[in-house]
Parts: sequence; C-alpha cells; structure tokens
Amino acid sequence: MLAVTAPVVLAGCTAKQSDDEAIAVTSTNDSCELASTEATTGLINFKVTNNGSKITEFYLYGQNNRVLGEVENIGPGLSGNLTVEVVDPGTYTVACKPGMVGTGIQKQITVTGEKKEKSQAPADVNAAKERYLDYVRGQIDGLAAQTEIFVNHVKAGDLDAARAQFGQVRTFYERVEPVAESFPELDPAIDMRWDDTGDGADPFTGFHRIERYLWPPQPQEIGDGEGQIAPADAADAKTEDTAANIEKIADDLLANVNKLKEEVNKPDFTFEDRQFVQGPQALIDEIAATKVGGEEDRYSHTDLWDFAANVDGAETLIAEMQPIISAKNPELMNKITEQFADVRTAINQFREGDGYVPYTEVTPEQRKSLSDKIDALSATLSEVPGIVLGS
Repeated sequence: MLAVTAPVVLAGCTAKQSDDEAIAVTSTNDSCELASTEATTGLINFKVTNNGSKITEFYLYGQNNRVLGEVENIGPGLSGNLTVEVVDPGTYTVACKPGMVGTGIQKQITVTGEKKEKSQAPADVNAAKERYLDYVRGQIDGLAAQTEIFVNHVKAGDLDAARAQFGQVRTFYERVEPVAESFPELDPAIDMRWDDTGDGADPFTGFHRIERYLWPPQPQEIGDGEGQIAPADAADAKTEDTAANIEKIADDLLANVNKLKEEVNKPDFTFEDRQFVQGPQALIDEIAATKVGGEEDRYSHTDLWDFAANVDGAETLIAEMQPIISAKNPELMNKITEQFADVRTAINQFREGDGYVPYTEVTPEQRKSLSDKIDALSATLSEVPGIVLGS
C-alpha cells in the first residue's frame, strides 16, 4: 500500500495495457522466468502466471530495496497482473515467491528512456492521503510504545502478562500491515512465521518467535495440516526457545519496531496514489489469504485480534475516501458500508471480555461463513481504485 519514490501501483487487475503489451512472467516452484528483462519508463505491466503447485507472489523492488509493487496470492494455474508507473530509468529487481516465503527468486530488469513526471492525483485524494498518514504514524507510535512494554514483560519473565498483551500489541501492526510490508527487511524481522525460515534454515525472529515461546507447541497441535505446527517447528522450539535466546529476540524486535517508527516518521515518507486507494482491499485480503486457516497465530490462537485489526485499518482507509466514493457512486459506498458491518458482526460474535475467544473455538462452518463474507467484501473493494482515481 505504500512506497517512497517513483512508482504508482495497480495490482490484481489490468491497467490500460493489454496482455500483449505486458511482460509475461512464469512462476514455478523453483523458477521465475521473464519474457523480457527490459522496459521503458512509464507504465510497466506484468502478467504473472503460476505454473507451480504452490501459491506465489510477484514483487517489484526499487533501487533502495523498497517494495514498489506487488501482486499476491496467485494460486496454481492462475494469473495475476501488476502495473507500475516507473518514472526513473535504472536497474530494478523483481522476485517470484513460491509458497509466499523467503526472499523469493530474484531477477533484474533494466528500465530505459527519459525520466518522466509522476502522474498527479486529484486534490481530494492527496488530502485523504495526508490524513491517513497521520493515522499510520499514530498506529506505529502505539506499536512502539506497546512493544516496549511487551518486551519488558518477556525479559522480566512475567510471561502471563506478556500472553495477556500479545493480541493487543499486534493490533497496532495489523491495522497498517501493508505499510510495514513495503520495508522488505523490517517486515519479516518483525512479523515472520516459521514458514518463512525454510524449515529453520534462516533465523526465526519477531513477534511469532516470542509467541511460540509463550505458548509452546502441544502434541495435539503438531502436524502438516492447515494451521498446524510443523514437526520441524515444534522440534526447533524444544531446543531453541530458551529464556536467553528469547531475550535477544525480544531486544531485536523492539529495535526493529523502533526502526519502522523512524522510517515512517521521516518527513519525506509518502504514499503512492494507487497503493493508497488499494489499501482497503489489501488489508481485507490479508485475512482471506493468510489468516482464515488459523496459520497466523498458530501457537496462541489469537487470530481474531488480527482479523479485527485488519478490518479496523480497512475501514479507516474507506472513511478517508468516503466523500469521494459517495459523490461518484453512492450505491457502491452503501454496499461497502453494509458489507463492513456484516464482517464486523461476524467477528464480534466471538468477542470475550476485552478480546476474543481462541480461534480453535471457531468451527469449520463458522470459519467458512466468515471467509465468504470477507471474500465478498474484497470483491466490492476492488472497485474502489477505479472510482476514486477515475481510471
């Protein structure tokens, strides 16, 4: 949803270029092949086809290693489109991520041509972006403050207090998750899962490593099914989740969160137009693609906290754009409002005290119903970029 320099991104749907004009990308389980590694400044369109057996993603990185555009959750046999407006010539990196883990399979492309002026958004969109930036900075400030408290609990051995705070502290992160994802080093350091380690080949860090320490894997939770704890993950926990190791993980987590805060609070930090208007769908798709199965918080089962936080962030974005959407398509705005209410009601049925019941108490039928409502909302939100930007 966010970048800092040249590009404007449209992911998941095709821009004005046709498939014939797009750079064809073929992703498999172990390769990322591009029909061309050359492009010219302006709109660059990629058509990504997944010929592998794992869900894949495709990313474009700038010269500063920031994510300039991405298309996620491309299932086996399916395709996805990504259009990026690149105004500066130079060398850029692309990556396919089979299994949606690790740094992916990277290639370089060369963009030639003259430096161009970036497309300008309407004044009302720019004003909405500025208001939303204040919200993002407030959430990251809250994340930093709560993470310090959380880390202090962990290091002091007050594990009950740390467990009680885990869902809450991550709420600040989940509300603005796509923002953090534009920092390809900080995001995994803060929020990686065991799946991102290559079965332990890379260090396991961040919130979920501490989560595993706070809720050690139980025998009935171990397996290869959706939302289960992999046997290698459980074995690693037995040997590596010592108090001394976790103290270092906790210190690193706080340092990385503070680094994220520093980056977001820089005066030149800004949002690209299309990434901004796609933000609501990106947040809802975080639930649909990576949380409904219970794999996000597989040790603590605090997944519903994340669901609610993603909805919070998406609703905040829509609230900033509501005057624009209502003026151009009031029926769409009414539909979005109704569907958000439907999703919120579905989540709230699982409230317990100040939080939510463990996700293990949500039946398969209830998960399916919630997933259907989220998918319907995502489909409606996909119309927002075209309405807001008039494209």
